Amino acid sequence: MSAEKISPIYLYRGILLHARYGAYALLLLAATQAHAATGGEEAVLLDDIPVVLSASRLSQPVNEAPVAVTIIDRQMIKDSGAWDLSEIFRLVPGMYVAYHADPYFSADSTVAYHGMVTTTTSDRMQVLIDGRSVYSTLFGGVNWSDLPIVLDDIERIEVIRGPDSASYGANSYSGVINIITRHPTETQGKMVSVAAGNGRKEAIVRFGTKNGALSYRLTASVREDAGEDANIKNATSAFTFWTLNKYDNKTIQNLNLRADYQLNSADTFELQMGYNGGPREVGEFNNVSAISRKAENHFEMLHWRRALEGGGELSVQAFHTVERVYASLKDSDGVSNGDAILRRYDIEVQHTFSAFQDARLVWGGSVRYDQTYAPYYLGVGDNQYLFGDFPYHLRRFFGNLEWRARPDLIFNVGGMMENNSYTGTDTTPRFAANWHFQPGHTFRFSHSRATRSPSVYEKVYDAYWRGPNFYPGLPEMQTERVKSTEVGYMGKLGKVDVDFRLFYDDYSQLIDVRNKRSAAGGNLNAGKAIMRGYEMQLKAPLTDKTRLIYGLSGGGVKSDNVNGVVYSDSLPKYSQSLLLSHKFNDQWSGSLAGYQVAQTKFNATDYNPSENRGYFINGNKRLDARLNYQFKLAGSQAECSLIMQNLGDARYFEYRHDNEVPGRVVRLNFRLDL
Repeated sequence: MSAEKISPIYLYRGILLHARYGAYALLLLAATQAHAATGGEEAVLLDDIPVVLSASRLSQPVNEAPVAVTIIDRQMIKDSGAWDLSEIFRLVPGMYVAYHADPYFSADSTVAYHGMVTTTTSDRMQVLIDGRSVYSTLFGGVNWSDLPIVLDDIERIEVIRGPDSASYGANSYSGVINIITRHPTETQGKMVSVAAGNGRKEAIVRFGTKNGALSYRLTASVREDAGEDANIKNATSAFTFWTLNKYDNKTIQNLNLRADYQLNSADTFELQMGYNGGPREVGEFNNVSAISRKAENHFEMLHWRRALEGGGELSVQAFHTVERVYASLKDSDGVSNGDAILRRYDIEVQHTFSAFQDARLVWGGSVRYDQTYAPYYLGVGDNQYLFGDFPYHLRRFFGNLEWRARPDLIFNVGGMMENNSYTGTDTTPRFAANWHFQPGHTFRFSHSRATRSPSVYEKVYDAYWRGPNFYPGLPEMQTERVKSTEVGYMGKLGKVDVDFRLFYDDYSQLIDVRNKRSAAGGNLNAGKAIMRGYEMQLKAPLTDKTRLIYGLSGGGVKSDNVNGVVYSDSLPKYSQSLLLSHKFNDQWSGSLAGYQVAQTKFNATDYNPSENRGYFINGNKRLDARLNYQFKLAGSQAECSLIMQNLGDARYFEYRHDNEVPGRVVRLNFRLDL
């Protein structure tokens, strides 16, 4: 299947088939545009447009960025009542989140933009913390519980909704998450926070200070998390395997340092260091499980910035990360060595300047070296793969030109040239135009190409299948590719900020190495799919004390599902989220967060009608609440929060029919700023 076989009429008809949700979104867009055309005192320029830093590597108003961006600010994080970092992304239109879906390596959550999840690792999205890639080398994706960060140290999160390999290279295939931490000057003094509830406990201590040109912050935390309930309440089968949840208890110990030094008026040095460790459970009943498993992860990053004349900047960033797991794994064959060590060394240079009048250019390059050691996971049943580190070399050159051709018309043209030791050289260009066709109303068109490189696990399997005992004539594995086109609108309808987009993604060369039929079929890159849909995000200050944030998405995936790898229907027909917050007075505030997802189909192996497990996993919805009280304690600012997740005690499944989320979870949080 290719994009050429699907006409534009088919694309838009497919979008409109998603019942009233797409129709409502399109009607709202039409009403907004009509409102803009009437002129009048309400058709004004937006004076509160947020600035994004991640879309093109340039600082831009969000309505001039070349891609759609969702901004999650500190208040949204608080109001959501989220416990895990991964839970926050339920607020992003088009994002699929499944609680602790992975039972095999980390018992961690799945976070995937636009579905397309054939494994729990969600390996088609790039994740950054202050520009540092935390995309894992072994399976791809991110181990969310292993990140050395606490929610309270996050300033904001920018989520790029769509491919962005032009800015961040391969693996920015479906989207990018950039987590931006708070500057040390914003976290001065001491802070203590403790939380306790059913199955969850946490303590956080933070100290920040400033000494002349040096400011720094040190945060330490420990968390006990009992994870899912031991037994599945609404089991789909009486077979014991399907009545028990996975082993996912974990202890998370974090230590994080950020220091910023203003050398002079032009030069700034930033140092970051972090540690994450502790015992973790992993595995399922009667399957591979960890007798003992302990994580030890750390990173070090140094970032130098020099401010240049005319608003330009020169920066150099270097970082080193280590993800280490000590594990003894038990299965039907006995006890195995489940240790894994993933190392990364990365240095990047970036230069921003005014290329000519009304134009800005950012360009630069980076080199990376990864090492991966994981005897159990990379053994593939053959001793020649059991020992040694698997190296990965990456070299990149990138650039983006922003040109304001007219006051109301902005072009972004850019791309990335990337060479890696697995698949060679790829180029991923992007073109975008943003037209402010009326004051306060913007139309965006963009087209880009993106790639995803194989993970170490996939590369080792590639060599395994092409070995002399299997299919030596099998073509060498290549990168996954996508051609993405979007039409977007941003504007203001009264007090409501509207962000709407239509997207059309043509995926090709999709990788599958876990299914022998892919190798036997003669192509590990045989997968193809067409995805089309819509997204809408609304932000509205209903009053000066009440804020509403609403997200809606819908669409569909069509594929020939070659070799039995099912991509069709892997995108929920619709999903929506609602965050309503209200400040009652100077002391009391509260919020409600609601989520709904249509039925999903993600894991082909889960389909077994004889055990009462159908092709689809039923849709679900839930409601969370937070009540907050602020007060003074011995002259210091204090607050207590009562947080209730899954108020209705809904028992539903995410990702698989044996992955039942926890029921109602209540916790009390106390915080004191000294």
